[in-house]
Amino acid sequence: ENAQKLSTAQDTLKKMGYTTLSAKETQQFLMQFINILQGIVVGFAFLAVIASVFGVINTQYISVLERTQQIGLMKALGMRRRDISRLFRVEAAWIGLLGGALGSGLAFALGTLLNPWITETVDLGAGNSLLVFQPLPIIALVVGLMLVAIFAGILPARKAGRLNPVEALRTE
Repeated sequence: ENAQKLSTAQDTLKKMGYTTLSAKETQQFLMQFINILQGIVVGFAFLAVIASVFGVINTQYISVLERTQQIGLMKALGMRRRDISRLFRVEAAWIGLLGGALGSGLAFALGTLLNPWITETVDLGAGNSLLVFQPLPIIALVVGLMLVAIFAGILPARKAGRLNPVEALRTE
């Protein structure tokens, strides 16, 4: 019955030349807008992950090249291929941990500082916040970044593990 009254009122207003939207239609429009924004954010996040993968690979390859002699020495002293590979994978994990922790910490600090201003500007009302930080998703993000960094560090770690100790010690 309320839907029929709403429809009748909307029809009457439309005949008078006004544009009308019900609360439900407005909510649907806002949800569509929010879904589009979320898609854009996910796209940027995907690009950031791809860029970070290449950044970790590049950093690890440079690290292997700069430490070729040390790797050769470690192998000459009896360190196994998998131990050297593990060393570089742990380094990659540290890169992911530090990057994720620093990025999350900066986002949390900036979000906490800007949240009152954003809430006031958007006029969300007292007790409401646009930016909500929850510990579990932040921890999952940092762990996910560590896993991405470890995955990105596999090839350089494999290269480091396969270095010939004699050839590695000859390099300058």
